[in-house]
Order: sequence, then C-alpha cells, then structure tokens
Amino acid sequence: MDTPLPSNDTLIAYSRDVSWQDIERARRQFNSVIASSSEETLDIEALSSAVGARVEAYYDASDLSEGNVLLAREQEHPYVLGSVVSERYRGGHTFNESIVPYNLNPSVNHTNIHETEDPTTLLRVLGAEVELGVMLADGSAPNESQMQDYIETYARHAQRLGVYPKLDREACQYQVEAHIAPSIGYPKTRTALNGMMTALARTSLETGMLTAIMSCYPTESDFKMTDHPKVQTAVDLMLEVNDFFPQYQQNLRAVKERYHVTDPNAHYVNMFRNQGCHIHIDVAGRSEALGLLTFYTILRSATALANSALLKGCPFVNGTCDPELLCAREYLRSATVTGRYLQLPTSPHFSADGLEQYASLLKLERANAVGRALLYDDVLGKPVSLMHNPVGRIRPDLSTSKRVTTVESTGMPTNVSASRMAAVLTDFEFSHAVIENYFRKYGCDLQPMYEDKVMWAVLGPLDESSIQKQSDASDRLCSDATVITATGEEMTLADFYQLKRKFMHRALVDLDEVAPRDIDDVYMSFSRMLEPLSGHAAQTVHQYICDPKVRSTGNWGKILRNAFVEAGGVPGDHCPDAVLAVVRQINSALQKRYADS
Repeated sequence: MDTPLPSNDTLIAYSRDVSWQDIERARRQFNSVIASSSEETLDIEALSSAVGARVEAYYDASDLSEGNVLLAREQEHPYVLGSVVSERYRGGHTFNESIVPYNLNPSVNHTNIHETEDPTTLLRVLGAEVELGVMLADGSAPNESQMQDYIETYARHAQRLGVYPKLDREACQYQVEAHIAPSIGYPKTRTALNGMMTALARTSLETGMLTAIMSCYPTESDFKMTDHPKVQTAVDLMLEVNDFFPQYQQNLRAVKERYHVTDPNAHYVNMFRNQGCHIHIDVAGRSEALGLLTFYTILRSATALANSALLKGCPFVNGTCDPELLCAREYLRSATVTGRYLQLPTSPHFSADGLEQYASLLKLERANAVGRALLYDDVLGKPVSLMHNPVGRIRPDLSTSKRVTTVESTGMPTNVSASRMAAVLTDFEFSHAVIENYFRKYGCDLQPMYEDKVMWAVLGPLDESSIQKQSDASDRLCSDATVITATGEEMTLADFYQLKRKFMHRALVDLDEVAPRDIDDVYMSFSRMLEPLSGHAAQTVHQYICDPKVRSTGNWGKILRNAFVEAGGVPGDHCPDAVLAVVRQINSALQKRYADS
C-alpha cells in the first residue's frame, strides 16, 4: 500500500544502526547542558564533550542570529537534539536560552517500544485547550485592564472549583485559552469541562463581561492583536508569507467583503477569528513513527470529520451572520495560506529531504516556533509552514521536565456543550489507544488495517479531496452532515457512532483500563445528543444549554441562526445588534445553568 508513512523496513534499519537508548542518553545530557546555560555562545566542542557524542550544527555555528538545528550522528544517521528559531522570534532571549529540545525518538518503533513502556497498551493521558472570546456587555472590545480583571476573576473561581485556574492569552487582545488538566476517561473529562463552564459563567456574572464560547469570535471588533513582541513578529510573518501568493490576497478581500469589515488596514491575522478545542494525547515512548501514524490515521479519518461536525456551529463573524454557512470557522482559516490542509508533518529522520526542509523553514524565518517547522509545505511554489492547518501537529517541543511529546488535534471547534466536547475528547483518547495497539503489532504498515473494513472505516486515512468535501458540507450543515468513511460508506453521524461503539467494544476488549460501560457511556452519549429517544431535540439556545431533557441535542448552528433571525437579523447583512442579542442569550443561559450550581 502506497502511503507517505515510513516503511517498517526503514524504521527497523534506523533503530538497528542507532540505539534508542543512545539517543535518550545523549538528549538527557544535551537538555541538561542547555537548561543551565544562558550565554550568547555556542561552544560545539564543549557541548559535544558534555553530551558524549559529536554535536554539529546544520548551518554555520558561528552565526547565532539565524535559525538552526543541532544534531548528532550514529552510523551516519543524524538525529536531532534541539533546534532554535532565528533572533527575530526569540523575544530578547539568548541563543542558548532559545534552544528547544527535540524529544521524539526516531529509533523507537513497533519492535522495541515495549522496552520503553509497559508492554500493555495503556490509555494515555489527555489534555485540551479551549479558545474563547471575551467582550463587554454592549458587545464592544475590552481594554487590557478589563481583560486582566476577567482573567484574575476566572482564576479565583476556578481555584475554588478545583479546575485549572490559568487563562492564557491568545494572539487577539480579546481571546483567551482555558485549559483542561490532563485526565483519563469520560466522567473526569466532563466534570472538568463542567467546572470550566461554571468558572466562566461566574466570571461573566461578576465582571459583567460576556464570554463567546463559540467556534468564531462573533461580534464587531477591530480584532486588535495582543501587545506582545512574540505576537507582533508572528503577525509580521503571516503578512509576509501570505503576500507571496496573490490568490490569498484575493481571499482576504473576499472575507472582508463577506463579513462587512470596512477597515482598509485589516489583515490576515485580524480576520483569523476562529476558536478551537485543541486536544493533546501522549505519544508512547516518544516514538516519532507512532506520532506520524497517529496523525495520518486518527486526524485524517472519518472519526475526525464526524467529531468536528458534531462540535461545529457559529455563523457569526464581525456582527454578520453568514448567508450560507452554519459554521464559519474553516472558511476563516482558509483565508491564509498557512491554513491549508497538511498530508503529514515532515520527519527530519524519515522524510525525503526532511532534515533540510525542517531546517530551511527555521533559517528562512518561515516558522516562528521550532515545532511549526515540521509543518513544511511547498506545493504552491514557496516553502511555508502550514502552522494553522485544519488537521493538527506533532509536538516534540513541549517544555516539560518529563519530556512529554504529543499529537495535537487542531480540527475541533469550541462548543458550549460540555457533554459534546467531553465525548469528542474521550473518543480521541480511545481511538489513540486503538492506534497505539495497532502500531505495537504492525508498525506503520496500513495493510492489516485496510483488511479490517470496520477499522478502516472509522480510523483509516481519507484523501484530501474527501476531507475538504466533507468539511465543507459540515460547515453548511453542522451535525446534520453525513460522513463518508474510508471504505466509501455514507452514513449519518448517529449511525457512524453506533458503528464505532461496536468496533470499540471489540478493539478495546483487552485493555483493562476501559470497561464496557466506559465505552457505552461515550457512544451512547453521542447517540442521545444526535437522536434523542424522545424524538425531541433542542430548538432554542436556552433548551440547548439548560433544559435537562434536551440539552446538548439538536443542530447548534441552526439554533444560533434561528435565534439571530428571531432577533431581527438578516443573514448576509451586517446586523451587530442581532448577533449581540444571541451572545447575550447564550450567556444568560450559561449563568442560569452554572452560576448558582
């Protein structure tokens, strides 16, 4: 079977020549050295002596202003130790302070992963980040002091509830990112999300500010960028890269016209108003091959498309209700060349010219973070990082003492339903357990998966045209969309999750950490939300959020559009008052459900 994944022969040959233990040992030493050094120097000889292996720089080691990759070799096979962005993106830090460890291990494959982990496939810890919009009660944009008050108030309520208290800032002044602490299983994940919703509702009630828990930032604003040098340089990069491609300049004009943005200076990042639920799952043994397999299967499968469709819903951008789309998130993402679909991240160790591609994005200043240099693409004629692709990322660059590496899904929208997001997150967790178990048996060979028609249907990779077609359909239909699996079958979301429930009972039977009831909790939750046994589904914002009989049911995108029309809005016209009325309805319902709980 022809796939972009490395062959098992390639993986085994690499690990035969380069011991995974040698890589781990060298990296631990390397990480220890760079963690204790803040000097603006790169002493290759001293670094090599400390690491116990010959360290080299991919580019000229004497030019510390450029992006670079530091690596070692064994049997002439290179392996990346760490990398660094150019001075432009370092935020005033020295070269040594800016070196980021590369923690995926190319020598860990299906034949030796049992040496690095318990030989039984474990259910991996899952974490997530939920992007949110914040605005004043009249829909206008808050200033920095008001944003800080909102953040501090949230932290206080979250601490009392026992959920992660910190809100991180996003590139836009009016967006924040809330965190779900790493957990395992549906009940814990849903409890964490309910705690987050409670903290958000109480924060809105106390501050008088509104929270947009939606897949797009909905109300009128200039979408001012956060005043931070890192954000400013990222904006510069986005403008520079998009200006290489005249077709994207036209895309920007089309988006501004569609959503009645009249500011002539509004740029690509100002229009990038999408809000997502980013999901992280641990990669066992930090195996680079397992990360690639997970990306290519789960994140490009019918499962990913079904989960995204379930969460979609927000036709509002800049006080306008889209005339056609029930969810505008992916349309906004497509306005920038960095939001194109990615087939597979570059592997510096297994992709043809992968090391050169990875290093070149850092040297050319086309990636403002080293992990984003793995998202290489040159299909349009110039090498760029698809840092905002709708599929996801492999993360070898997370700065934790445990050297955790993850696969990150970036294709899931934010939704106001804690139950929907918890079900999607747990489904991702279960799917990863299945793929890890598959990897331990078959490596990156997809033939056995292809021969298992149900597994191929739910987790097999789709080609790009199918992904794009189905994503476009769910933008228009949200949870009323159908799914076309890798086997060519077309079915409703409810039928798809029933198929997956039966498959999961078979696929997870030997996993002690998951009981049959745990599986039913997740997939029967999907069924309840998509096809309630009563035959009745939510029709209003209040019902979707508050009514215990029908909450989280119905088509969220349609509910929002209908509420907009009832408020006097006309789809396609600029109707900020009607959009604001819907945002107020959502916040009122959230406060009723959560604030006094």
